Amino acid sequence: MTTSSQASFLFRYSLQSLAVIFLVAMFMRTFMFSSYVMTGVAMLPSILPGDFLVASKVRAKQLKRGAVVALRCPVPKDKLCIKRIVGLPGDRIEFRGNNLILNGQAAKYVASGAFETEIVDGMGWAIWPGKAEKGIGEAVVLPPQQIYVLNDKRSDLEDSRVWGPVAVDYLEARVQRVWMSLDWYDGNKVRLWPRIRWERLFRSID
Repeated sequence: MTTSSQASFLFRYSLQSLAVIFLVAMFMRTFMFSSYVMTGVAMLPSILPGDFLVASKVRAKQLKRGAVVALRCPVPKDKLCIKRIVGLPGDRIEFRGNNLILNGQAAKYVASGAFETEIVDGMGWAIWPGKAEKGIGEAVVLPPQQIYVLNDKRSDLEDSRVWGPVAVDYLEARVQRVWMSLDWYDGNKVRLWPRIRWERLFRSID
């Protein structure tokens, strides 16, 4: 094989390899995994603003209490939300004095500094407690194919306390891990360049 033939072969081989890698990446992005960036504070302390999240589309409809999911917001419907599944189909959900009651059993709360661990049905996750002045109504029993989702920052009411139950069809992906985290703020000032939160890289969410 001449030098020019070798160069031509290597060029074609490289193009074919890149094409295969691109197609595999597109397949995984479309059908298996997705990536999101958290811009708000609704899921503090579990997810911080600037967290880049990897989520599994395959596991989206595998309903699990406590799972953090990406879903289409009921209001407005063109917005994407990150929430935690607290109630599953058939569950009875209510609140008493901002405390969660699941199927007649009161959740337990263990303080840890400014945050608390909410323990429900033998599972626990960190929340930022806060008084919600409105949006907490009477008990609701979840119909089939409906779930109840909450923010970890409980003073933020943009969740099922206002929306009501959410259809399973609204789920897009199940959040699994933080793959990058950027901190743009130095106190109240915006940094010229973000600081990488190295301690959060590859942290498990689910």
